[in-house]
Amino acid sequence: MEALIEQRIAASVTTVFSYLVDPTKFVQWMGVSAEIDPRPGGAFRLDVDGQHIAVGQYEVVEPPHRLVVTWGWEGDAEVAPGSTTVEITLTPDGSGTLLRLRHSGLPNEQQRALHQEGWRLYARNLAGLMA
Repeated sequence: MEALIEQRIAASVTTVFSYLVDPTKFVQWMGVSAEIDPRPGGAFRLDVDGQHIAVGQYEVVEPPHRLVVTWGWEGDAEVAPGSTTVEITLTPDGSGTLLRLRHSGLPNEQQRALHQEGWRLYARNLAGLMA
């Protein structure tokens, strides 16, 4: 199953991309701490709320337009580390950027809905930083 979101952001593609790969900027819109190595094969570890840790590996890094990572949650058998894939694409949209996020491989409708809502919230947070 897939979660899909689109979010228009009032900033350039390059600026938005920097918020996806710089740990200091990343935690301004998602999480409380981030360890990020944004290169193919590099790992990430995101503490999103002090209790839930997302982990994965970068598969594709194409600045400033596209990221593909494996995704999962530490200690969660249902969405285990490496069990799903997140693809983010950034395209110019007038004076801003259109962010498209596709989270695939989710095991059931409940997880799809939870991740859809979570990604929607985080994308709005990111857009709000640039408003």
